[in-house]
Amino acid sequence: MGANELLRVLARKTAHAPEPSGTGRYHYVHTVGAYRRTNRFLSRTGESTVTSVVEHLERKQWIAPDGSGRLLVTQGEEVMVPPSGDYAAGQLSDLFITATDEASLAVQLGRLTSKTTTAAVMKAFRQVWHLQVVTPPLQRLLLLHLAKCVDLTVEDESREFAGRSGVVVSHAGHLLAFSPDTGELIGAEGSGPSRTEWLRSGYRETTAEELRSTP
Repeated sequence: MGANELLRVLARKTAHAPEPSGTGRYHYVHTVGAYRRTNRFLSRTGESTVTSVVEHLERKQWIAPDGSGRLLVTQGEEVMVPPSGDYAAGQLSDLFITATDEASLAVQLGRLTSKTTTAAVMKAFRQVWHLQVVTPPLQRLLLLHLAKCVDLTVEDESREFAGRSGVVVSHAGHLLAFSPDTGELIGAEGSGPSRTEWLRSGYRETTAEELRSTP
């Protein structure tokens, strides 16, 4: 089965995806990830030194449609790092996708990227899942949109993210992993290296509420 057909199959399986848990205006998204950070130092003699380290981060966010909310990013032993903090309206991204059909989805994704390359579509796909709660109907539209990319590849082996095994599509060193049962995005990897695992998401009334179990 090719990548395009696989994505269309996953789109149909969103009918079995669970509805997001909770109520409230805040979109709660909990992820963990690993990213490479590179620093360049210039000595007094003009000698340049480059160091590189892979950082492991945990991110919890509560974002309202008006761009207000709270970010909690921790590294290592519960050490809070930027951009942790509380944010007023307009200070966080409010580019929530609310499309109910493929045409309006394409228009709204155009606010995230003006490019139509496969790499750009994959990046926008990840951004949506990073930013907001993705309902099963929206999930279906996103998968069908991604299925229009002609140069995706299905990886031969499944990959594990957040304790779950996922089917994988890739392009130019970037990959997306999906639950084979519900079509949910469970992980992503890119060059760098970078890796993100989606743990849970749902709606919350306040920025102090978390989800303790997977919806």
